[in-house]
Amino acid sequence: MITGIGPALVDRICLIDEFPERGGHAIVKRTEKHAGGAAGNVIWGLARFGVKARFVSTIGNDEDGKFYRREMEKYGIECLFEVLDLETGRVDVFVDRHGERTFFVYPNASGEFYAFLRDDDYRWGEFFYLDPFPSERSLEVHIEIAENAKKYGKKVILNPGYPYSRLGINRLEGLLNLTDIIFLSQDEYRMLEGVEKQVDLTVITKGPSGSIALKGGEKFSAPAFRVNVVDTTGAGDAFTAGFLYAYFNKFKIETCLLAGNFAASHNIQRTGARNFPEKREMDEFLRSQSK
Repeated sequence: MITGIGPALVDRICLIDEFPERGGHAIVKRTEKHAGGAAGNVIWGLARFGVKARFVSTIGNDEDGKFYRREMEKYGIECLFEVLDLETGRVDVFVDRHGERTFFVYPNASGEFYAFLRDDDYRWGEFFYLDPFPSERSLEVHIEIAENAKKYGKKVILNPGYPYSRLGINRLEGLLNLTDIIFLSQDEYRMLEGVEKQVDLTVITKGPSGSIALKGGEKFSAPAFRVNVVDTTGAGDAFTAGFLYAYFNKFKIETCLLAGNFAASHNIQRTGARNFPEKREMDEFLRSQSK
């Protein structure tokens, strides 16, 4: 059982042929609306795979807030939301024909998150998954939550993303000391090199080069799957959900990496951040790796 704590963001995907030069323009060929936010995507994916999950965030008292809640509850996720008199957080994502994307974030309600969890909320489940909020207080609030989670013997999983990684390892030390598992892109690892000495398990995605994990002085690796890339939005979140699903089911680290790569490869062949495999597909893949 896992509790995710991160921004509730509604993605508006705008498909274009190519990005214009500065001052130029591009024609939007199609738009799509999806529930998003990295932690929300991971929790959604794990729930889709059958993991009992909760999601904690702040949303607005508007149609986007209702839309976001519906999309989460559809898969049995228990939503612990504070509803604020603001618009729900939003991200405009522009995606070119090569699958590359650029994000424009409107924090809105997601930028006003605070640690409103009660003691009973910390007693629930086994893992807490943390993802940065678009707020200057995000790190402070996540440290408070991680400290409380540790008091109840929970494991803390951190996706620092660019917002936390750019702070550097020294600024992030307070949260890293409370973290058991960290997920990083290759670029983020360069900003936090050596972090594997502070956490139990470090997982690094490397795009077309696959993924690696560092644990107890050992290095594990797995190759990427070669597929046609349509949209890379949510690839890291799909990877994380696939990895954690295998990890929760006690598979070896190399298999967890392959499960993450498999989920990511499924996602990037489609538009949007939540095109994860079905539970049946994930289970069949993991069974194939056990033979």
